[in-house]
Order: sequence, then structure tokens, then C-alpha cells
Amino acid sequence: MEIKVNQSDLRKVNKLFNSLNNVSESQANRIIDNNGQKIVREIKKPPIPVDTGNLRDNVVYNPFLKQIQSNAPYSGFLEFGWKTSKGNKVQRPFFFDKINTGLKRLSLDLNNAILRSFK
Repeated sequence: MEIKVNQSDLRKVNKLFNSLNNVSESQANRIIDNNGQKIVREIKKPPIPVDTGNLRDNVVYNPFLKQIQSNAPYSGFLEFGWKTSKGNKVQRPFFFDKINTGLKRLSLDLNNAILRSFK
């Protein structure tokens, strides 16, 4: 079996790969860090449960591990547990919905950086 590749197509593909090299690791890290900090700011906005402010103060972004953490020991209970309000069980999630929204935004930002490098 023989495959023939059009040389102009091959040049276009090589040009695209060279453009991808223009999105540097530091630029990608900057985009990830900026989005991580935006996600933390979004998590800290209402409807985060606030009695003393300890939960809000313990939601942090770790730039070395590229992680968003909730260091309050009871944050899992608030995210996945139930609160009884007037006889009704009410869940009070504050973390993962905003993480998922932020990850979609991060994906778009990285995709846009790659597309800009092609131009």
C-alpha cells in the first residue's frame, strides 16, 4: 500500500505544529493560574454557607499543585450533606458546580490561546 501526501498539505500541518510551540508552558500556566483564582473568587461568593467565615477563608488555590482546595474540615459535609430546614432536607453545595463552570472557561481560554498562536 502506498500513501501519497500532498506537499502543500504537509507544509500546512508543519506550520500548525510550529504555531502550537508558540503557546509556551509559562503562558499555559498563567492561564491556568488566572482561571484557578477566578474559580476561587466565584466559590467564595454567595450562596457559600457563612456563619463565621471560616469556610470561605479556607477555600484556596494552590499554584504549585494547580489545585483548588477547601481546607475547612467540615466542607465535605456541607457540599454533600443535608441541612434540615423547616422539616425539609436541603442540600447546600457550594464547590463543585463552580469548579465545573470554571473548568469549561479554562478549556475555552486554553483553546483560544492555541487558536491565537495559529494566526
